[in-house]
Amino acid sequence: MEWVRRRRRLRIAAGIARIELVCAPTVWSAVLTRCARRYGTVHFAADMQQPAGAELVRVKLSGLELSELLDVTARTGRWWSREDPPGRALCRTVYRAAATIVDELGPGRLEDVTIPPITLAAGAHP
Repeated sequence: MEWVRRRRRLRIAAGIARIELVCAPTVWSAVLTRCARRYGTVHFAADMQQPAGAELVRVKLSGLELSELLDVTARTGRWWSREDPPGRALCRTVYRAAATIVDELGPGRLEDVTIPPITLAAGAHP
């Protein structure tokens, strides 16, 4: 069942025009490293990040890049992956945050509505 949900999320994500990921520079660096290790459709550029204030970075991703990010973080966040425990936790957190945004869009929204840029902000729970 999880694979069906993940496949739907990947399809929705690929249809997004642009999304902005706002996170700590170390989080983006770690995710970028994991995406670079895997042969996939997208090749993330090392200079995609821009300062976002408050010691955060803003990374503008296309839908295809978001889809690749979801796929990589889903695979490396699994308990059986070769990733170390902190890396798995990071990947699970990024995947859940991105999946939440994609789930809010829903499967039928992409045909009917132009989606404005989305800011995906991950932080500690209050």
